[in-house]
Amino acid sequence: MSTLYRALMYTGGWWCHQLPARSPHLFGAQLPLCWRCTGILLGALALTGWLVRTRKLPPLLLCVPLALLLPLDVLYNVIDGGDGDNARRLVTGLLWGFCATAAALRLIRLVSLRLSRESARPAPHAGS
Repeated sequence: MSTLYRALMYTGGWWCHQLPARSPHLFGAQLPLCWRCTGILLGALALTGWLVRTRKLPPLLLCVPLALLLPLDVLYNVIDGGDGDNARRLVTGLLWGFCATAAALRLIRLVSLRLSRESARPAPHAGS
């Protein structure tokens, strides 16, 4: 195994379980992220491309239900006791990476706007 491959696997292991049955393989070598984490990464990259192209976030009313498909898929697999399939993991990961990241950015922007408004308010006078 090359040093670069070991470094990528080590880095991916910080947030991904890297189970071989749930991970993509390329030329016989396991990739450093499972299908779901690969989808999340690709979804976040797609959102970056969206933001560069449109300069605005996708609608929140569309993003929230689509992002919720990932936790619903995980919950279904827990209740069902099954493993699910890798195609569904990839799709729900893509939706989570794109939509949940967009929703989180909207929340960060909302909090930032509220904090900037509060700091712009004049302080109340003492003794008034």
